Amino acid sequence: MDQSTSHKTEIGYFHNQRPEMLKYIPENALKILEVGCGEGVFCNTLKRPDREIWGVEMNPNAAQKAIEVCQFVLEGDFNSIYDQLPKKEFDCIIFNDVLEHIYAPWDTILLVKSLLSDKGVLVTSIPNFRYIDNLITEILFRKDFRYKPEGGILDDTHIRFFTSKSMLRMFKEQGYEILTHQGIRPCKSWKEKLFIALTFGFLKDARYKQFATVAKPIR
Repeated sequence: MDQSTSHKTEIGYFHNQRPEMLKYIPENALKILEVGCGEGVFCNTLKRPDREIWGVEMNPNAAQKAIEVCQFVLEGDFNSIYDQLPKKEFDCIIFNDVLEHIYAPWDTILLVKSLLSDKGVLVTSIPNFRYIDNLITEILFRKDFRYKPEGGILDDTHIRFFTSKSMLRMFKEQGYEILTHQGIRPCKSWKEKLFIALTFGFLKDARYKQFATVAKPIR
């Protein structure tokens, strides 16, 4: 994964299961690529006898473990190994919390279009900057925007920040049709839920820590 450092491994960066993302992977996808696959834990959940699973991983140690799971693993960041990937063959390409680590994610998803098959889709999970805990704790009360080493919305390896609205705009501007766009990992605190309810829908998107998107190139 881009901008990876050793302390991220300790908090599960490279062996995150992400079960909430499984439902967004098309059943008919036979050739799948996960960018930022870590140790291949999510890839392992996608394995079927009829599927070919590829991974791209920047961290050398994680990439070595991913080789035990995926048929093919390329080590490096996506933009640097792009030319090594087969074109127009992948039925699904996955970026689980990866695009925010890339300097120009819009350029990256533009490159993805040439790798997708005619039925291929791009599946992403992207952190939501308007997540209620980030808004209240960091922005409103602390009046701060301080990067943190322990992960979360203000993780110190995040280069870009998104809201649900800006995610959709990025995909549309790069020529994608949005098939699914849903909030995932909702807040659990009753106080936060009450605060959102009192805004009468204005902060309904702030309930979710991330948004999952399934998008298809407009041919």
